[in-house]
Amino acid sequence: MNRPTVLIVSDEDEFPNAIATAWVAEGDTPAFVVGSGGEYIGDNFDLAIVGGLNKSPDSLLATLSRNGKPLIHVSRGNGGRPSRTGVLSLPEISGWPEVVVAVSKRILQLAHAESEVARLSELISQLERQAGLGRYMMEMRHNLNNALTSILGNCDLILLDEHQLPVAAKGQLETIRNMGLRLNEIMQRFTSLQKEMQLVEQQKKAAAKGARAGV
Repeated sequence: MNRPTVLIVSDEDEFPNAIATAWVAEGDTPAFVVGSGGEYIGDNFDLAIVGGLNKSPDSLLATLSRNGKPLIHVSRGNGGRPSRTGVLSLPEISGWPEVVVAVSKRILQLAHAESEVARLSELISQLERQAGLGRYMMEMRHNLNNALTSILGNCDLILLDEHQLPVAAKGQLETIRNMGLRLNEIMQRFTSLQKEMQLVEQQKKAAAKGARAGV
């Protein structure tokens, strides 16, 4: 897991210091970026924690929540009730830094898990597309072999009278024949691969059947 970036926004020095101290005690410390409520802050973070502001946090929370990143508001006045959609509000009570760190670590873990699921889902989609292409090539193998046989046979027949052919035409026919032989070799490799895959599948089924019988 890459080291996440946690943005802490506050107008009080004690607020980010308390969170950083509690996080260091818990381990797995992220990269911290600290800003004040009155300055522009970009979206280069994985989690934002807001608290200890000199004015209403509504505008800042609205700005930070636009990018869809997790957002925690440490509130002194709303008793921990959600202050707006997409924002988790926690009360600034005794031991609040430890609570914020515990919740933050869980949020980051879930975000990482979701990212992994999305990555694996895309990988599975790519593998399914490749498998579909492989199945299609296997299905078309017979037709391609027939076409190659025809091409190679006709090239050989024409080259039997090579002394009647222009030099350029003879060279082109030999090139076609050589390319046809290379394609034929590739198709033979596909055939061998298919047989190997079928053998492996049969061995897996036999092993599974033997395991069930031994239970």
